[in-house]
Amino acid sequence: MIEVNLLEQVEGFYASAWDKLLLSGVLVFVVLVVVFPILFYALNFKLIMAKLKERINVIKVELIADIRNENRDELTMVKQDFQNKAKALKSMSMHIEGKSLLVDGKIELATANFLEALKGYLQGKDFVNFRLLCNLLIDRCLPQLNKAQLIQVFKRIDTTEEGYFSELKKIDTTEYARSEIIELRLQMEIAEPAPLL
Repeated sequence: MIEVNLLEQVEGFYASAWDKLLLSGVLVFVVLVVVFPILFYALNFKLIMAKLKERINVIKVELIADIRNENRDELTMVKQDFQNKAKALKSMSMHIEGKSLLVDGKIELATANFLEALKGYLQGKDFVNFRLLCNLLIDRCLPQLNKAQLIQVFKRIDTTEEGYFSELKKIDTTEYARSEIIELRLQMEIAEPAPLL
């Protein structure tokens, strides 16, 4: 009986050890197969989310900078357009004043106003009024002025004939008014010399 009891104790010991080994093996398996991957994915998800938030912030900053640059470019264009229109409006007032002087017979003063207005029309990209005023100068003013009077007109606007036309060429970057500038220059060059006293 001692032997049977001893065998039962040994069998109980091994059965208990086997159960503990199976339980330990299952726990290790569950930890390795289930818990570690969940922890790994959780940590990896946090890292991915952190990188994603960082990338979103970088993109947001880039977008804001692009929008500011776009707005700055649009604002610059609007500002330039406004300045062009302001120059054209100022030229219109000089044009009107010149017409009044022309009616009063003050050809030199009218021509000085018209030349200043021409420059402003060109700066303001008002090519229609630029052409009209060029024709007015060629048809009504220049035939009545000699070279000495033209020199006085250019002195009145603080330049020389050469300097004036050089400035017009610089302003006319598109060369849209080139033919009118050349025609005006030719008409001034063929102006009669001042009469000898």
